[in-house]
Amino acid sequence: MNIRMTLPALAALAILAQSPSVSAQQPIAIATPPSGSIYNSTAAAIGKVLAEKAGMKLTVQARGGSSQYLPIVNAGEVPFGIANVYETNLGVTGEEYFKGRPQKDIRSVAILYPLRNTIFVKKDSKYKTLADLKGARGPVGFTNQKVLTAVTNAALAPGGVSLNDMQGVQVSNIIANANAFKEGRTDFFVFALGAGPIKEADAAVGGVRALTVPKDTPEATAAVKKQVPVAYLRYETPGKGKTGLLEPGYIVSYGVNLFASTKTPDELVYKMVKAMHDHAGEFGKVFPPLRLFKADAMAQEIEGVEYHPGAIRYYKEIGQWPPKKN
Repeated sequence: MNIRMTLPALAALAILAQSPSVSAQQPIAIATPPSGSIYNSTAAAIGKVLAEKAGMKLTVQARGGSSQYLPIVNAGEVPFGIANVYETNLGVTGEEYFKGRPQKDIRSVAILYPLRNTIFVKKDSKYKTLADLKGARGPVGFTNQKVLTAVTNAALAPGGVSLNDMQGVQVSNIIANANAFKEGRTDFFVFALGAGPIKEADAAVGGVRALTVPKDTPEATAAVKKQVPVAYLRYETPGKGKTGLLEPGYIVSYGVNLFASTKTPDELVYKMVKAMHDHAGEFGKVFPPLRLFKADAMAQEIEGVEYHPGAIRYYKEIGQWPPKKN
C-alpha cells in the first residue's frame, strides 16, 4: 500500500475491505461546479440512477469551478470529479493555468458525452451572428473556472471575434456568467446546450437564441481548434431539451469525462464503471444531455491522460480496451 495515501482514500479502502457490496459504502463524492451547471446536474443524475439501480450511494460536492477541484481530486480528498477532456489534459500536463503545478495523479475513468457549448443572446437582440458581437458586453475572468476563457473564445472564433473584442464584465464561473446575462450586465453568455440555466435565462429575458455556426468549413474548424485543440463542430437541430436552439447549425463540441485520482481505490473505480455501463440507458431519462452517453464508447483516448487501473480492468473484461481514438 502506498503510505502516502490520504485519509479519505484510506477510509474508502477500509469501507471496501469490510463490505461485500457497494451498497454498504459511505457516500462516494463527485466534485463539480456549482448547482445548475451541466456537470453538477450530470453527477446528480448518475447518483440518482446508481442509487436506485445499483445500491450505490453518491453525493455531489459543488465547488467554485473545475480549476479549483482538479487539484482536490488529484490530492485524493475527493474520489471523483467531472471536467472536459481539454482541461483534464491541461491539469495532468501542467499547462496554461496549471503551469508549474501538474496534477499528475489524475486519471480518466469514463467519457460521458460530447459537451456542446455555444453562445446565447436575447431572442430579439440586434446580435444575429457571432461576428455581430464585436464590441458587445461579454463575460471575462472566470476566476474559479479558468477553462471557460478558452471555451468561450472557441465558441466565438468562427465569427472572427474573441473576448478581447468585447467590453469585459468580470464573472467567476459558468453560473455567474449566466446570471450576469439574466441581470442585464452582459449581452451574451456561454453555456452547454441542454443545461437548466439556459431555460431559466429564456424565461427571465423573454427568450434566448443560440448563435450557432452556419457551416462546418475548414476555416471555422481551424479557428475553433486554435482555442481548444480537441474541439470540433457538431451539427444540431432544434428539439426537446434544446432551449434556445431555434434553427439547425453547428456547435463547438468536445468530450466530458469522469475522472479520479491514483489514490482512488481500484475496486471503487471498477464498481463505478461497471454500474455506469450496466445502467447506461437510464441516465438520459433523468438528465437529457446524458442521452448522448454511450455504454460502448466509455473508453476513449484522451491525449496526455492515462486511465485509472480500476477502469482499465473493467474495459478489458468487456472488450473496450485499448481506448478508441475520438
